[in-house]
Order: sequence, then C-alpha cells, then structure tokens
Amino acid sequence: MCENEGFYFLIGAIVCASHEGGSSLYQTYIFDLYGTLIDIQTDEESPQLWKSMALYFRYNGMSVSNKALQALVLSEIKLHIEEGRKQYEFPDFVMEEVLADVVRKLKGNANEAWLQEAVRWFRILSMRKLALYDGAIDVLAGLKNKGKSIYLLSNGQKTFIEMELKSLGICDYFDGIAISSVARVCKPDSLFYAYLSGKHQADLSSALMIGNDPRTDMEGARRAGIDGCYLHTETSPANMAVDSKWRICDGDLRKIPGWR
Repeated sequence: MCENEGFYFLIGAIVCASHEGGSSLYQTYIFDLYGTLIDIQTDEESPQLWKSMALYFRYNGMSVSNKALQALVLSEIKLHIEEGRKQYEFPDFVMEEVLADVVRKLKGNANEAWLQEAVRWFRILSMRKLALYDGAIDVLAGLKNKGKSIYLLSNGQKTFIEMELKSLGICDYFDGIAISSVARVCKPDSLFYAYLSGKHQADLSSALMIGNDPRTDMEGARRAGIDGCYLHTETSPANMAVDSKWRICDGDLRKIPGWR
C-alpha cells in the first residue's frame, strides 16, 4: 500500500527514486501497459455504447436489443473464460471469437473483417481517455539508449493493444510484445512470463517487472521469480498490500531504476 501523505510504509521494499545504482541490476525491463505506460479510461457499461453496438449488429441483419446484446456478450465471455480454465489458472479470451459466437446465436453471418471492425468500434465507443503518462517516452528511450532489452507484457485484447501502441507512437521501443489474448493466459500466471521468454527470448534472470497492479503485475513477478517495481497510479487498486522490491508511490515513471 502507498499512502497519499508523506509517510510510506515500505517494509522490505526500496523507494526507487533514492537508488540510482539500480542501473547495473537489470538488463531486461518488462512493462505492463494500461495504468503503467498508458493512462486510459473506458466505460464498457455505457448505455450509448451498447445502443451503438446493437445498431452495428442490426446493420448486418441481426435483430437484437441493446440490453440483449450486452447480456449475450457478457455470457459468452464467461463461457470462454471457463473453457480456458481447463488449461490455465488465469486464462484469457479473444473478443473476435466471443462476437463470432454471439453472431451464431443470433443466426447471423459475419466474416473475420466484420468481427475485427466490431471489436475496434467497441473499443472506440467505450473510450473516454487515452494518453501516455508523463515520462513514458523519456524512460523507454533512455532504456533503449543504454542497450537494455524492453518488453511489453500486457493483459488485454490484441486488437486494442496494437491499435493503441501505434496511435501513441511507442510500438517500436519494444524488443518483444506479449499479449494475453494471443497467449490465452494472463498475469499473474507464471506461464505468461514463460510465454514471453519462449516467444521473444526475454532473459528473465536479469529482469525487472514494472506495473501498477499488485494483483497481476507484482504477484506475477513474484510467481515468475523476478523483481518487481510497483508504480502507484490513479488506476491502481486502493488499499492493497504490495509485495515488490521497488515502489514508486507518486506514479513518477522517471523514478524507475536504471534508465538514466
């Protein structure tokens, strides 16, 4: 937990800003995306979102109300997650596959291009804010200039993440990008870290995980046996204990060790 006042309870942790010596500790930097590098706000409960999505479906010949579509989508997501639990403790789903099952239940027809466009519109219509956190470019560029390996390990949908990385201009900073909907497994599952290592040859023996969520990022780092740097931002869970080697309680990315 990080207190908002001037006193932090940091038993077993190091305040990142006070240790420039961290530069020699890590050669591999693994970043979470949302709430860590990208400041994002979405509203997936918005009545207008589901009104627009139902219209999109009706344009393709499927008769469905706003509320019925929302219920169908949520039900299918639950079914896909339950199916994934047969293989992983923390599975993920693919939104296009969820919508394909919704289309079948509505006795409609949709090709891959239509499904991808539907997922893009879902994201755009739910978006309320999308921006890089202050310091994100400085830190990524600084790590790159020092010859560090930089990876993204993000829970989320491939269609969302790829579109947003490109729109914000940070895609090329990463030596490898691992997305949970592609791997079918989420943080904090250690198998997601193994996927990153196997697919992109990320050296986890010299790695630091940077993220804003104790439940996924820091717990995932612990399970994978790597150090964690907790970055407390406005989207971090409130009043939650944090188990990490490093903590940045004011959300300042420039306090990450070793990038300068």
